[in-house]
Amino acid sequence: MGKEYGMAEAVEDIATKLIPSFHPELATARFKYIYVDKASQKSGRAVLGKVRKVSGALQFLLDTEFLVEVALETWNDLGSDQRTALVDHLLERCYGEEDENTGEMKWTVREPDVNEFASILQRHGAWNEELSGFVSIAQHVKIDDLVADVAASVDETVQVN
Repeated sequence: MGKEYGMAEAVEDIATKLIPSFHPELATARFKYIYVDKASQKSGRAVLGKVRKVSGALQFLLDTEFLVEVALETWNDLGSDQRTALVDHLLERCYGEEDENTGEMKWTVREPDVNEFASILQRHGAWNEELSGFVSIAQHVKIDDLVADVAASVDETVQVN
C-alpha cells in the first residue's frame, strides 16, 4: 500500500507565525503544507520533514514554489516546541533571492550550514570554518530558552486566532 497524504493545517499555522519574524524573505513565496502518514528513512533514521522546490508543470498546477512535507507519525510524537523547531528548520531550507535584471524572486532549497558527525567534533573540534562558526554561535545561545520563547509566541498567536 502506498503512502497517504493530507493537508497539514497545523504546520501551516506555525509557518505563518514564523515567516514574518524569522523568514521575511519568504513573505511572497507560495507554500503547500502536507502530511505523509509514514516517515521516510535516510541512513536508518526517520525523516521528520522535507522541503521540495516546485517547478515547471507542477508549479503551474499547484500554484506554489515550495512543498513542505511532514511525517505525521513522528509529528504526533513531538511536543509544541519541537514542532515549532521542525517547521522553522524546514522554512530555513527555503531561500529566495531577487534577480537583479528582472526583479523576480528566484527560489531555491538550500542545505543546512553544518553537516558533521558528533564523533568528529569530539575528536577534532571545530576543524572547518562552517563548524567553527556554528560552534561559536551555539556556545552563546541558550537553546532551551530560545525554543521555549518561540514556541510560546507561536502558541499565543495560534490560540488568539
